[in-house]
Amino acid sequence: MMSKSQTCRQRLIENLFLILTTLGIGFGFLIGFTLQPARPGPDTLMWLGLAGEIYMRLLKALMLPLIACTVISGTSSTDARSSGKIGFVAITYISLINALGSVVGVILCVIIQPGAVSGQVNDNSDKYNNGLKTSDIIADFFRNIFPDNVIGAALQVTQTKYIEKSNIQRVNLVGDNSSRNGSDLWTNVTQNQLVRTLGSVTGTNILGVIVLSATFGIAASKIAKASPFIDFFQVCAQIAFLIFHWIKWSTPLGVASLIASAIAGMHDVTAAFSSLGLYILVVTGGNLAFQVLVFGTIYAIVTRSNPVNFFVHLVNPWLITLAPSSSILALPVMHEISTHIYAIDTKVTGFVIAVCLALNRTGSALFIAASCLFMAQYSGILLSVGTIMTVGLLSFLSSFAIPSVPSASIATIIIIMTTLGIPVTNIGLVLALEWINDRARTTTNMVSTQLAIIVTWTFCQQRLKLETCGQKEAEELVSMA
Repeated sequence: MMSKSQTCRQRLIENLFLILTTLGIGFGFLIGFTLQPARPGPDTLMWLGLAGEIYMRLLKALMLPLIACTVISGTSSTDARSSGKIGFVAITYISLINALGSVVGVILCVIIQPGAVSGQVNDNSDKYNNGLKTSDIIADFFRNIFPDNVIGAALQVTQTKYIEKSNIQRVNLVGDNSSRNGSDLWTNVTQNQLVRTLGSVTGTNILGVIVLSATFGIAASKIAKASPFIDFFQVCAQIAFLIFHWIKWSTPLGVASLIASAIAGMHDVTAAFSSLGLYILVVTGGNLAFQVLVFGTIYAIVTRSNPVNFFVHLVNPWLITLAPSSSILALPVMHEISTHIYAIDTKVTGFVIAVCLALNRTGSALFIAASCLFMAQYSGILLSVGTIMTVGLLSFLSSFAIPSVPSASIATIIIIMTTLGIPVTNIGLVLALEWINDRARTTTNMVSTQLAIIVTWTFCQQRLKLETCGQKEAEELVSMA
């Protein structure tokens, strides 16, 4: 038996990463709030957040090989029916949970009425309003599912753009009857109009990469001599996760740097919280309540287990996601939780994580729906039941196709409000608290991803186990022969 000192040392080693990450978060807040009153300049903020920026760049650099390799190795190692069932269960779960997020956002905003008080108008919509329409977002979503270039899908995302062009027209200043009197007077008038074009933005088309990788994987499973191809991507996936494990230990430093830079760069922390308290309650409180109540209930129903253990296991990835507001950072930890604690097949884990990165936007759907209704209330506009339902529907549909650009959710809010004719003059109120709302919805997306892995495994494990047993029996027959 181990002594008490050995037991404490072992527990300390097992939870060392969580302890260091927690200390990094606290240290980041301490530095941020200490430097914030001094109003540090852009150069100071740049150097303060440089470690966090490098940390994020390293993780993003590994996303493409990790997604491509895990999806190819997963789909190529299972038959087409199993891969199809895994994808069907995962996408069905994501669709339902995104829709539920939109519904909860609408209900909370209608009940609490966070924008019932009038306030100062602040128009920052021009920065984000690029002429896009809801139909453009949905069309781009389908375009990105089927990329026209394998290499291009790794480097850029297709996105509709509106370019302002000038047209010169000759106008008769006198009128239509001028030609009869022989006194024509013409002048050139310049008119500006937006012309729709199909362009691209820098970034990884995750949805396109998943579709292409799954296609290659399923095709490889049908070819008898594809074993070297499959083995190559399986080894690449293992290498990517090993590098992720190395980078993981720089999380405390990266997290501290990102938090300190974000807090130190704020102009007025007190005013941001005091003026929009109810809005924070709806978005941030709604996301946290969604995580505990909705996800906890789904976990209990699907697994018939105590959801407390589920949330205890998610403390570490939740803290990692909270700091830089990116669910990418928690992927290695979620993969370890899925494979080691829940004993989920790595094929399911890798495939579902990749799909969730592209489509899972539960927190974003809640945020978009609540923010649209909040600004309508703040502007004193009485919305009909049909308009409120339309906001929820558009928030749900847009959550699948949020553009891969900075402040993408903000751009989506403006598009929906413009479509419905709601003024966007108060978008600055939402931007003032984007830093906290972004973290709230990102943690919700992370918890939803982990639950998606468990739900998919629960519905697909029997078929996968039967398939594994069949493969073992075939190998035994071959060896006996």
